[in-house]
Amino acid sequence: MNAPVSALRAQDDLLSEAGERAGGWAAGLRLAFLHIPKTAGTAFGAALAQRFAAREIAGTLRMALTSGAADPILAQIVPPYRALGIGSHLDQDKLDAIAAALPPGERLFIVTVLREPRARLISQYRHWRRSVDASMVDLGEDYRAAYQAARELSLGEFLEARLRFAEPHFRNAQARMIAGHASSETMDEATLLQTALANLASHDVITTADRLDEGMAQIAEAYGWSPPDSVRPLNVAPDAPLPPLTPEVEALIAEYNSVDQKLWDTAQGLIAGPRIPRRSRSYYRPDPALVTTVLEGGTTRFGMDQALDGTGWHVREGEGETLSRWTGPGRRATVRLRAPQLHAVELTMRLVSVLDWGAVEGVALTLDGVAPSAPPQVEHGQGSPLLRARFDLPDAGDGRRELAIEVPFTRSHHDVDPSIDDLRQKGLAIGEITLGPVAEALRGPATLGALFWPGAAWASASPEALLDHVPHHPAEAEPPPVQRNLSLDLPLLRGLLEMAAPDHVWPAAMQGFLQPLERGRPLAWPAPGGRLAVVATLFELPGRGAPLAAVAARYEEAVLLLACAEDFRLRTLVANPLLAPWLHLVGCTNGILVVNLAAMRRQAGQARVEAFMLLLERIATTVPERLAVQRSEFGPDYLLEQLDRTLQGMEALLDGGTRCQDLLATLLLDAARGAPPPALLEARVQRLLQRPDSLTGLVDPTLTDRLAALMRQLVAATGPGAAPVAAWQAALAAQECAFRITAILAGWVRFDMAGNATARLALRLRREAARPPLYPKPAKPFREYIDFYRSEARGMAAQPIAADLVTGLDTMRGGLDHATRLNMAAREIELALRLLGDRFPGEEILWVDAGCSYGVIMNGVQPPRNIQGRCSFLGFDFNAPAIERARVVAGNLGNAHCRFEVGDVAEAQALAAGRRIHLVTAFEVLEHCPDPLAVLRDYRLMQPGMLVVGSPLQELQAIYPAEQHLWAFNARGFAAMAEAAGFALLGVNERQVGRFVGGHDWVTVTATTAEPASLHMVGA
Repeated sequence: MNAPVSALRAQDDLLSEAGERAGGWAAGLRLAFLHIPKTAGTAFGAALAQRFAAREIAGTLRMALTSGAADPILAQIVPPYRALGIGSHLDQDKLDAIAAALPPGERLFIVTVLREPRARLISQYRHWRRSVDASMVDLGEDYRAAYQAARELSLGEFLEARLRFAEPHFRNAQARMIAGHASSETMDEATLLQTALANLASHDVITTADRLDEGMAQIAEAYGWSPPDSVRPLNVAPDAPLPPLTPEVEALIAEYNSVDQKLWDTAQGLIAGPRIPRRSRSYYRPDPALVTTVLEGGTTRFGMDQALDGTGWHVREGEGETLSRWTGPGRRATVRLRAPQLHAVELTMRLVSVLDWGAVEGVALTLDGVAPSAPPQVEHGQGSPLLRARFDLPDAGDGRRELAIEVPFTRSHHDVDPSIDDLRQKGLAIGEITLGPVAEALRGPATLGALFWPGAAWASASPEALLDHVPHHPAEAEPPPVQRNLSLDLPLLRGLLEMAAPDHVWPAAMQGFLQPLERGRPLAWPAPGGRLAVVATLFELPGRGAPLAAVAARYEEAVLLLACAEDFRLRTLVANPLLAPWLHLVGCTNGILVVNLAAMRRQAGQARVEAFMLLLERIATTVPERLAVQRSEFGPDYLLEQLDRTLQGMEALLDGGTRCQDLLATLLLDAARGAPPPALLEARVQRLLQRPDSLTGLVDPTLTDRLAALMRQLVAATGPGAAPVAAWQAALAAQECAFRITAILAGWVRFDMAGNATARLALRLRREAARPPLYPKPAKPFREYIDFYRSEARGMAAQPIAADLVTGLDTMRGGLDHATRLNMAAREIELALRLLGDRFPGEEILWVDAGCSYGVIMNGVQPPRNIQGRCSFLGFDFNAPAIERARVVAGNLGNAHCRFEVGDVAEAQALAAGRRIHLVTAFEVLEHCPDPLAVLRDYRLMQPGMLVVGSPLQELQAIYPAEQHLWAFNARGFAAMAEAAGFALLGVNERQVGRFVGGHDWVTVTATTAEPASLHMVGA
């Protein structure tokens, strides 16, 4: 009879040798079957399944961990089951992750079946040959090609082909499974054998395909079951003998089984031997103190309500804000504190009460015996005074520090006031103590040499100038079919590799589309020396964090280039002081995260690298794209918890907070709390979406209305009698929508929308309209937009300028859409110039164009007849190669009245040298600005006679940041910005032409700083 899960024994009892164990000793353990393909595991698993109730077995569907071994879903899906791996293929990596997800004190009872390697390989080949077309419909292209090859080629031809996809299934497949598939990718044969043998020796039952009954008998004894029946064969290939194999084919088989054969030979001595415990993988159990400190943003807090590990303190007193402990009765007090693992930290102590300020002025502090870098300072403000001190420490520490506080003297309350009977000698009454990062720790690497490696010509440059040093590669003509558009990101990735020039490049996914980037010998063992670059996308990380960290540890210099890094939680890591010194996010379509793994290891230890990689894996496994391919059989509970944590982040962002705990809540790194009922989640969503004057008012109603509707559907789908699949689908859709909105809000908060003049105007306008007339696009830090412009300029500079270059309003790239917008802008400007020529007869008409780019519009506008010979056109742009082209075109067209300068339009007044600026224009500029209203106010300070600005009309808000655009408008919102900047409207021209030209609709605002009547126009 099976014992309940709760019937667990102490860990020490479980590690005794087999000869000392009583029957049934393992009855409370979960059984995990490491099922190696074609080892009679199907029959063995079926026999095991007989001993468990169906609901206790986590089989194929339930354990198909599509998101990888570090997925936080493990902690939810494992506990209900008592038998894991039956009907599926769990390797050692997944078993280690599952073991880490078990309740404290519990381990797995692991069972393995081996088979003679030659027979197993031949059986695998014959199994693949039996595949039918219908079974391959949903398989990837590489998978289908490998199966097809097995059907069409002889065994020798198939092995000789060395198909990349087939290799893990045929080459030392048993050792790979026992060492862990992902882990084995980084091992040479000697390491693979050593690791597989160590893991195998720790398994509780090891048997072979020809001794299945003996293995079942051992399991039955350990679990206290009645004697088992004989194991009956299943999934056996038809008995059709292979043709005789030539010596050459036998040699190939021996090559493919070089490690498996040694494993098989050695395993015969392990089968009857005692279990040898192995240390659990630290990767899946990172230091809890380190993880907690990361979640706290690098700041640790000690409150006087906590247990005190120290000496020289009186008992705690007070409550709330007055809760404190006095130091005393001696002059010295010590306390062991949890501390961020940083070299430089700032200590803050809240002084609740002081009997004599001389004790504060003369206090001596040390942290692990190190004195402060400067005398402690007292900060007075609202509430209790704060004592602050900075410490520069020789090492990052182990997560604990000893603080010593020594006052020059002590006093008693009776000494101060004889009417008080308290005679205890006291120093300082201290409340909360915090240890946090210093300001510079919040910044990333100081130089490109610190981000990559020293010695290169670019090493002393700032990471902000990275794109100035990256060689230009043309856009991908046919980007690979992946989760996001990489047509511009892949060329940038190639440019980064060309700039850094690593000796070895390892595409961590091995079979992914980044494979052509591989160079050198990145996985050779021992490591061949030199510099390593690991390339991957965020979607390829699940299951690969541990081997990636292990490979990087072999090299003195190693960096990770992670594409598809557009995730607000990744930006939270980039801003975390425990990680920031080694991280930099390059701005492009989807972001590329650069991580100096070697420097992180040298300066903070390998544990920091592994914890960071686990965080990356957790982010990768909880992106909406990954959750969407999760099995519906898991049910809605995990998705409901993800939704609950996402709403936690949304709520914090609306409150103006960016705490790591809230933004990383979906990683489930803290204690599990379960998900609230869907009805409570729906009520929570309603409160968040209906908060007055909150940033949710600027979210496209399509998204917010969809979330509200999805929450109603979720409540209905989880009601009595609802189908589990319907509940899962409803939870998935609601979580994805909530995640998208939270991502948008996170971008805005980091963009400081609260202090943004345009955002304040947008919120006011929102109250007046059903849809936002002015709204921000999903945002990222402005530095990342600058990266894109730098990359664009770099690409332009790589193209030589033809000596006879001429541009025209109808000949620019971009097709009819671009030509239409350019011509509309030119017509608006020519009209404005004619009006200004009439308004200011005899004056030189000065036109300033902001963001002129190539100068196509300025070079294409013909001065109206009434200002010919008395006009000067001045164009500005930060893109130096574009300005150079504009100058060449102006010279070729004979436009002596046109001048182009690199810089900001604010410099126009200096160049005007006291002359009136008659016209300021900005076309396709304001949507690129962080605060377009502030820009318009800068234009207003120039007191131009007229303003003409134009932008695309009412773009979709989307769910990811675009490469360039930060704001979107309709005509009302665009006009309202001009009015808020102090201009008087002359006209709003809304062109609904997008559908006809295959591009954007267009809006143009014409305004003046004077009275509209002075220009002989009627005010709008």
